[in-house]
Amino acid sequence: MRWSLASKIFIGFSIILAMFGTVTIYGVAKLGSLRLRLGEVNQGLLPLRRSAGELSTLLEVTRKTIDSVVRFDNVSRQRRLLERRQRYFLRDFDSRLQTLTGRLAQVERMPHFAQQQGFFGNIRKNLDAVHRTSGQFGSTLEQLVQSIDVEMNIPPDVTLVRNLERQGRVLAGLLSMLERAIRSRTNATMLHMEYEANQASGVILWLTGLAVLVSILVTVLSLRALRPVRQLVEAAQRISRGDFGQQVEYQASDELGLLVSEFNRMARSLSRREEDLQRHRREMERINLKLRQSGLDLELMKLYNENIIRSIPAGIVVLDPQGLVTTINPTACRLWNLDPERDIGLPLKQLAIAASLADIISNWEQILQGQGDRLYEALEFQVDSADGPGQRTLLVDLNVTALVGTDGNVQGVLLVGEDVTEKVRTKQALIQSERLATIGRMSAMVAHEIRNPLSSIGLNTELLQEEIAERLPAESEEATALLKSICREVDRLTEVTDEYLRFARLPKPQLVPEHLPVILQELLQFVAGELREAGIELHERLQSDLPPVKADANQLRQAFLNLLRNSMESMPQGGRLTVSSEAVDGLVRVRISDTGRGIDPDSLDHIFDPFFSTRENGTGLGLSLTQQIVSEHGGHIRCESRPGQGTAFVVELPTVSTPPDPGNGQQQSHQG
Repeated sequence: MRWSLASKIFIGFSIILAMFGTVTIYGVAKLGSLRLRLGEVNQGLLPLRRSAGELSTLLEVTRKTIDSVVRFDNVSRQRRLLERRQRYFLRDFDSRLQTLTGRLAQVERMPHFAQQQGFFGNIRKNLDAVHRTSGQFGSTLEQLVQSIDVEMNIPPDVTLVRNLERQGRVLAGLLSMLERAIRSRTNATMLHMEYEANQASGVILWLTGLAVLVSILVTVLSLRALRPVRQLVEAAQRISRGDFGQQVEYQASDELGLLVSEFNRMARSLSRREEDLQRHRREMERINLKLRQSGLDLELMKLYNENIIRSIPAGIVVLDPQGLVTTINPTACRLWNLDPERDIGLPLKQLAIAASLADIISNWEQILQGQGDRLYEALEFQVDSADGPGQRTLLVDLNVTALVGTDGNVQGVLLVGEDVTEKVRTKQALIQSERLATIGRMSAMVAHEIRNPLSSIGLNTELLQEEIAERLPAESEEATALLKSICREVDRLTEVTDEYLRFARLPKPQLVPEHLPVILQELLQFVAGELREAGIELHERLQSDLPPVKADANQLRQAFLNLLRNSMESMPQGGRLTVSSEAVDGLVRVRISDTGRGIDPDSLDHIFDPFFSTRENGTGLGLSLTQQIVSEHGGHIRCESRPGQGTAFVVELPTVSTPPDPGNGQQQSHQG
């Protein structure tokens, strides 16, 4: 029987696969057995050893405690500490001893340890001795406690103390023997497993070497059987170089003979086709030469236009008359987070920025009719932030123009957008600064004009109160009440004028490196009494290893105190106040959140405006002053609030190595 070439190769490689399969199966089986035994060690002996160690540690702690307590001079303290140690010992020692006994029973049921009953019998005897001795130790400890008479000032009985020390040494010795026995059994088991692993490695290496030798033999025989294929390869290489007259001489009736016959037929067919192709190629070259010149001019013009669009600093999006995106330049990709591969071919209304282009979508037909250009100034876009999760707001001047071809027909719509976010915010910051400066000057002038008369009114009211009390003592009660009311209102107005002056005359901060956790800790200690009286629960989450910030400590205390008092006033019925700090991207972030009544969305946009307050008797300068202080430190402050669920103020200050942000320091966000 003649074997075909494929059958020979198949049989050879089947032998190789069988050899390597045998190696693999043996290795997997042996490793599985070792893994099961290792699991029994990890789940059996190691927990036993750990439990015995815990008993030894508990006994050692109890003995040291008793030794130190009996040296005290205070009998009452001795009895109290010994009673506590007695309770802990009786509870913890018995509990851990039961745990050790239960684990021992589990280990005995494991298959690998079923033949080691002698070892476990010794362990159980040792445990019984430990149980008896620990009972004696606990009983002696109880007698020692009872021997102390606080009323008669009788110290512990010295004999009981010695007995207790002796029993403790015996119990410690039993536990040490138990721990050594378990450790020895664990080490012996691991050494036996290591021996078996080394033995298995040797067998695997021997089988692998045998498989490699068989593989080499099969490979040599296969190469001899495939030797005629080399002639076909050489002939194919010459044909690939253009020599189509190659013919291979090989006389055989097997698969290779059939392959050679087909190869020769293919070579003759390729030779005829090559002649036809040469003739057609010469004809096509004449035609391509004429088209190449016109195509080159078209490509140059297209490349020129694309370079112009790419180099324009404004974002450009081109749409066809059906509203499908046809072109997006790189600036538009960066500006609106667009992706040409994803977004080209999509309708305008399916883009991520479609919500901001609702007016363009609704007036699409009018735009296509060429009814003038449309300019949208400072149009707001919500795009994904490039720095992390969340979104950021962009302000874009958007120009919408219909594209008209040379034939007068509309070929599409052109959107050209310029990012004016920084320009608008800078302008708003300047307006806010000028407004605050004007308000500050007015506040200083008004406070100065009111403060002196208020002082005179308060002084004269006190003098009038004393005069009435001296001359009309019988009728002075009602008058005194009215005068006290006047004094309280004068004090309140004086406090308001002082707050106006602080807002108007905020000094330039003296910036030095400071650690915010220290400032916040001192401030929380300062208001801790007020929080307790208000029924407010304080949660501190301050990281102590934050980098320092350049700050004026007194001004920051004032700013954070304003935020804390604002949170306290929003929780008249009590609640929870949480103060946390963390380092994020070169900034130190402080978050002060409460569970108060929250701020409605209409008021949230104005809480940092001077003189705006949601409280009946508020001046509206606390948060404005806080924002001004944070801004002077180069930081940001923002408010997050949900009506009925609470409010959180987030302050971000640059660390010492981070240059300050010259912005206005205010950011607001509404959740809910």
